[in-house]
Amino acid sequence: MKLSPREIHARAAEARAHYARCDLCAHLCRVDRTNGPAGACQEGDGLFLAGAGVHFGEEPRLVPSGLILVGGCNLACESCETYEFSLERRGLRKTSPAELASLLIDLAAKGAKNANFVTPTHVLPAILEGLAIAADHGFSLPVVWNCGGYESVEALRLLEGIVSIYLPDAKYGDDAAAFELSGCKSYTAALRESLAEMVRQVGAENMIVRHLVLPGGVASPEKVMRLIAEVSREVVVNVMSQYRPVYRAARFPVIARGVDRDEVDAAVAAANDAGLRNVLVDGI
Repeated sequence: MKLSPREIHARAAEARAHYARCDLCAHLCRVDRTNGPAGACQEGDGLFLAGAGVHFGEEPRLVPSGLILVGGCNLACESCETYEFSLERRGLRKTSPAELASLLIDLAAKGAKNANFVTPTHVLPAILEGLAIAADHGFSLPVVWNCGGYESVEALRLLEGIVSIYLPDAKYGDDAAAFELSGCKSYTAALRESLAEMVRQVGAENMIVRHLVLPGGVASPEKVMRLIAEVSREVVVNVMSQYRPVYRAARFPVIARGVDRDEVDAAVAAANDAGLRNVLVDGI
């Protein structure tokens, strides 16, 4: 983190004001979350965690990663792998900023290389409050923002000088699919703006963009890869093959099966054709 503890406290206070007319993601609901759950995410202004620990399953440059699993999400993906805590909010623990700070310090003591917040944007102010307290006690690990790509520039600007590495998804190149399968309007425009702001803040060298291949080309990987390349050809793009039809995917015939090797190869070819220079497959 480039900001001092005092500056992080000030940024956290600035961020908290956004809960009153929430614009913390690209839904731009403008609802008051200070009086309880509201908006597309149906979240209030508290922080709930599903768990945390030192994790070795991320991209090689990130491990060992201090993974913090945040409850709730600003997306509503019909095939969400973490639906139990992201969408159904099962097994969550309400966590105060001071408790989050203690957790962060503990992850650093256990050898974590970073603090990797998973689906964090909808509770950005609460996370900044925890980071501010942790910084008061000497916490200085790089912050990884592991998000769905449907961010708002307003929220991202609150993270400047705090986030060291952005790890967004680039889920769709087609707005109709994004709306049907994740409940997002104008996904591609939000993704483009988000990626551009992330690159401006941390540089392409500190960006890893994930694309989960969906069956039948429903995510339009050729459009996704062109969109990413228009922002920067230098970002790392991780093409991931692990899609499985979980949660409510069976209701949608187009995503009711896993992906095959040809579909993964097509997404990799699309990345290469778009001129992207740093392409991984399943992190390798």
